[in-house]
Amino acid sequence: MDKIQQHVDRLFRTYKGSKQAQELKQEILSNLQARVADMTMSGVSRDAAISSAIANIPSIAHLLDEKPRVFLYRFWLEWVQRVLLFTLIAWIVTMPFRFVGNGTGSNTLLMFIALGIGIVYGGLLLLKRYDRKTGWMNVQAALRLRKIGWLLWVLLMGVSLFYTTALHFGSNLWFSRPIHISGPYQFANVAIDYLKPFVTLLIPLALHMVPKLLMKYEVGEEDGCTE
Repeated sequence: MDKIQQHVDRLFRTYKGSKQAQELKQEILSNLQARVADMTMSGVSRDAAISSAIANIPSIAHLLDEKPRVFLYRFWLEWVQRVLLFTLIAWIVTMPFRFVGNGTGSNTLLMFIALGIGIVYGGLLLLKRYDRKTGWMNVQAALRLRKIGWLLWVLLMGVSLFYTTALHFGSNLWFSRPIHISGPYQFANVAIDYLKPFVTLLIPLALHMVPKLLMKYEVGEEDGCTE
C-alpha cells in the first residue's frame, strides 16, 4: 500500500464512523498526493517528498474538533484567483451567446462579474505585506457548505430544466403533438435557454475548493506566523 494512503488511514483510524471524517479523509489524501506531485516536479525525490508531506499533517484532531489556523492572505488570494479563472472561462465559453438575442445578457453579466473579481484580485496583490497573516477557519463548516451548495445547485438545475421544457414544449407534450423547431435561430434560442442555468455552476465550484485550500494553507509547527 502507498505510504501516503497508510499515513492517512492511521490518522483516521479512530474516526471510521463519522461521515464528515470520511469526506475530510479524501480531501487530505488528495491534498497530500498533490503536494508530493508538486515537489517531485520541482526535483525532490519521491521518498523525500512523501516524508515531507506526511510530516506536514501529523494529526487531524484539530481539523475535526476545532478550527485550524491558516494563512488567511494566501488562502483568499488563491481562492479569488481560481474563481476569477473559472469566471473568465465561463465568459469565453458563452461568447457565442451574444449572437442570439436572449443570450447576450448572460455573457455581459459574466463579463462584469469577471471584471469585479479581477479588481478584487488586483487589490489583494497590493496587500502582499499581509502574506503571513493568520486566523482560525472552520474546515467542517466549509465541508458542509460545499455539500449544501452542490445539493442546491442540482435542485436549481432540475427546476430550471423542467421550467424551460414546459415553457417551450409544454403544450406539445400535454397534447401529444410533435415538437417542431422552425429553424436554426429558434433552435439556438431554445438551446441557450437550456444552457444559461449551467452558468451557476460557478457557485458550487467556488465552494468546492474551499476545504482543500484551507488545508493547503494551514499553519504548520515549523511556520512562523502573525495574528
